[in-house]
This record gives sequence, C-alpha cells and structure tokens, in this order.
Amino acid sequence: MNQKRLQKLSAAVTLSAAALFFAGCETTPETRTIDSRGPETLNTSSINSQDWANAADQLVASLLSSGALERAPKQPAVLAIDRVINNTTLSVDTDLLIKKIRVALTQTGKVAVTNTMGLGERAVVAAEAAELEEMTTGKKQKLTTPDYTLYAKLIQQTDRSGKQTQNTYSFQMSLVDTRSGLTTWEEERSIAKLTRRPSVGW
Repeated sequence: MNQKRLQKLSAAVTLSAAALFFAGCETTPETRTIDSRGPETLNTSSINSQDWANAADQLVASLLSSGALERAPKQPAVLAIDRVINNTTLSVDTDLLIKKIRVALTQTGKVAVTNTMGLGERAVVAAEAAELEEMTTGKKQKLTTPDYTLYAKLIQQTDRSGKQTQNTYSFQMSLVDTRSGLTTWEEERSIAKLTRRPSVGW
C-alpha cells in the first residue's frame, strides 16, 4: 500500500472517529409538561403567561364579588367585550387574555357574552350570520342589546436606579352600563418585575 493511500485511509478513520465522538456528546433535549401557574415556570423581566393568568383570575374574582352583574335588568347579564388596548412595549396576545376572562365569566352562568356587537372577528361573523338568516327566512333577526361593555387596558411604567430596572405592568378593566354610560365597576392589578444587571468582574 503506497503512502498516498495510507494518508487517505488515516484521514477517513480520523473523520469517522470524530463523528462518533460528537454523536456521543449530543444529548436529546428534555421536555416535560409543567403547571402553567406553578413554581417551575420561567420568570423573566417582562410579563409572562403565568402573570397574565394570575391577574385575570384576580380581576374576574373582583368583578364577580362586586355584585354589578346581578344588577342587570335581565339574567344572565349580557356582556359585550371591547378590544384590549396595549400601551406597553410588549407584544401581547390580547385575544388570548380576553378569551381567558370570557371563559371564566361565562362558566359562572351569570354572564352571556354577545357576539353580534362590539369589535373583532367574532362580531363580524355573527353579524353576517344574522344577515344570511334574514335573507333566507325573510325575518329580521332581533339583536340582544348588551347590558354592559367590558373595557381593558395594559399599561407599563419603567423605573431605573443604578443597576436595577423595575417594570410595572398594570392591567386595568372597567365595566360600563350601556343604558347610563356610567362605570359600575373597575379594578386594576399591577405586576412589578425587578431586574438587576450583573456586576462585571475583573
């Protein structure tokens, strides 16, 4: 066997050994299901799904305990949900947030959420369905006027001191009586996140 073939064979063996070595070093990432409200969830400098869930639960509990829904002229109270105004620097899935509140309220049996009034895709779909029903049957569909409209806003305030940065996220909700235009309930939940920059060692 000449010198050139020996060199090629040696190079091939070296490459194979290196490939086996690196393959042995690779590990399969571990993935497991955790409680979205449990202590194992990631805590970041911005608000996360666990924070939103806790704030939504507290706001719903406050609304239910206020007795405002029981004062509606009919039961269950008919509620229209407006869009959530996001005044933070974060990209927030506000539809997911409203869905959680919507489900929590409807499950109590005290609220019926109207899909024919308000904003968003659901209102458009429901309105088109009502128009189609009217064209098919010749009967104009009667829309139920909501007793209340629910408004929500997300606000962020940032404070800095030395190496520390505090972001305070406020989730505000208001319930407005559609007959009088008066606010019958409102509440706010604030979540503060404190981040410290690491010291640079020399």
